[in-house]
Amino acid sequence: MSIKTKFSSRLSLYIVGFSALLLIAVMLLYGMFARSAIQNEAQENTEKVLDNTILEIEKVITEVERAVDNVDWLVMRNLGDEKFLYEITREVVLANPNIIGSAIAFEPGYYKGKPYFAPYTFTNAETGTTRSFQMGSEQYDYPVLDWYQIPKLLDRPYWSEPYFDEGGGFQRMSTYSMPLRDAEGRFVGVITADISLEWLSHKVATLKPYEHSYTMLIGRNGTYIAHPDSSKVLNETIFSGQMISMDEQAIAQARDMLSGGRNFISYKYQGQGRFTLYGPLSNGWCLAMMCFYSDLYKVLSIMNWIMLSILILGMTVLFLGSRRIIRYETKPIEDFSRAALSIAGGDFQTHIPEVKTEDELRDLRDSLSFMVRSINDYMERLKSTTAAKERYESELGIARDIQMSLLPTDFPQIEGLQLCALVHPAREVGGDLYDFHINDNTLYFAVGDVSGKGVPASLFMAITRAALRFVGAMGMNMADVMSRVNDTLCDGNDAELFVTLFIARLNLETGEMTYCNAGHNPIVLLPPDGKAEFLHARPNLAAGLFPGFPYQEESITITPGTSLCLYTDGVTEAERDDKRQYGEERLLEWMSSQPGDRSSAALVASLLESLTAFTEGAEQNDDITIMTIRWK
Repeated sequence: MSIKTKFSSRLSLYIVGFSALLLIAVMLLYGMFARSAIQNEAQENTEKVLDNTILEIEKVITEVERAVDNVDWLVMRNLGDEKFLYEITREVVLANPNIIGSAIAFEPGYYKGKPYFAPYTFTNAETGTTRSFQMGSEQYDYPVLDWYQIPKLLDRPYWSEPYFDEGGGFQRMSTYSMPLRDAEGRFVGVITADISLEWLSHKVATLKPYEHSYTMLIGRNGTYIAHPDSSKVLNETIFSGQMISMDEQAIAQARDMLSGGRNFISYKYQGQGRFTLYGPLSNGWCLAMMCFYSDLYKVLSIMNWIMLSILILGMTVLFLGSRRIIRYETKPIEDFSRAALSIAGGDFQTHIPEVKTEDELRDLRDSLSFMVRSINDYMERLKSTTAAKERYESELGIARDIQMSLLPTDFPQIEGLQLCALVHPAREVGGDLYDFHINDNTLYFAVGDVSGKGVPASLFMAITRAALRFVGAMGMNMADVMSRVNDTLCDGNDAELFVTLFIARLNLETGEMTYCNAGHNPIVLLPPDGKAEFLHARPNLAAGLFPGFPYQEESITITPGTSLCLYTDGVTEAERDDKRQYGEERLLEWMSSQPGDRSSAALVASLLESLTAFTEGAEQNDDITIMTIRWK
């Protein structure tokens, strides 16, 4: 091992984080194994409770079924003795504490003069008294009820779905019915035994393997027979919530419950970990236990908090001891830090502390010394560069002022004509231009855009503007003017720059406008009717590319009150950050939206505001030139 690694080795021995990560990893592994063991134990415990409960309920169901089976023969032997039939139902109720009511319901008309005959005995749940009476009547048409019809149709005993009996027991119950047939095999009626759902609910409610666990008893069609929320009993099914949420897994679980399945399911609901264990009863019902993992992990959670407290205490002690040692070992680094702050404050002559050890601290000290020397050298170079940059920016500012002074700003103030124009360069200087002058009641005007940007474009723009002024004063037609300007720009154009130009003359008396377009954007006309359109122009070649190009001019007579908008592609190609451009369609929409009596200056300002709003502060990528003319 080299000498230079001693410092890093000493410092690595006292890194508190490594110890903390190691202990946390151990805790996580412990937690994983502990949780797995608790889950397995909870499943076994819950299964035992579920099996014991099913056995208890099955015992009651078996006793009820046996009680009815044992009096079946007695009923058939005493069909003619009405009084004895009442005694049979009374004996069934009194001899079986789990049975709250018993009836022998006969087929309508079996007894002459008695359309409905059903001796019934039940125990009042509030008073505890037992009473017998004739249950059948037109108001209580028992032959249409499930506990009578279904065993009759199936010809076998049947446990009814839970219901509230309004004609006999006047409480929530389930009925076990056995069909009766005489010696000739004719259906006579049914003998029944009722069990109270209140008893079942109480029994189910006491089943709490854990503090917040609860148990549900579910009928064959999914109806809640017992549930901790009493409002759901006989009013909702296990499909109510699942069907609303369309939870396919929950629906499949519910179907498995109703088909007699037995299963253990672990899942999360509303952010809480849960598990459900369910199993079938012999009569088609299902018993389900719902438990929360938070109950299982309560002890584990307490243990985790204790271990976490010990971990925090241990890490605190370790941190304090380590910090004392590290402070001693890193004292030179504090000196370097103070020196670095002095350097950051501008003291590039600050003293760098000496280091006697041959390790990383010595390397750090040498690096700081080298940095100070480098900064001093850089500052000297920066002063020279800054001075040069300031001179360059000053010269560019002067060039901008000169360039802007070349463009006319004394807009004509004569009756029947309004004109306004502006140039916004993308850089300090640009290549856009506009020009105008009035001679013999004729307005001469032009707008151009030089290829490229910066100083070269600005020089070419100045040459173009000078050529326009010189040639335009000769009184030639627009095509000849454009040809002369083109030849002038082609001469000595080693940089191969070119300019798109739109030049025109407007007779201020007749409205006749003659124009020539050298590859420039089509100008916009806004007639008095307020519907803007682009002016058609022949596609002539941009000026400065080929000498001797045969330019062609065109003429149009504009209507009084018409406004013209001339612009460069910095308007239509103005972009915002998502690369969407202002475009020609938006320009036409904007022009069409302007009032017919708006002044030229107001049109220029309004278009500039529209561009600013569209670009949403994005950086300008091209020169913008706008000229508006309104001939009244």
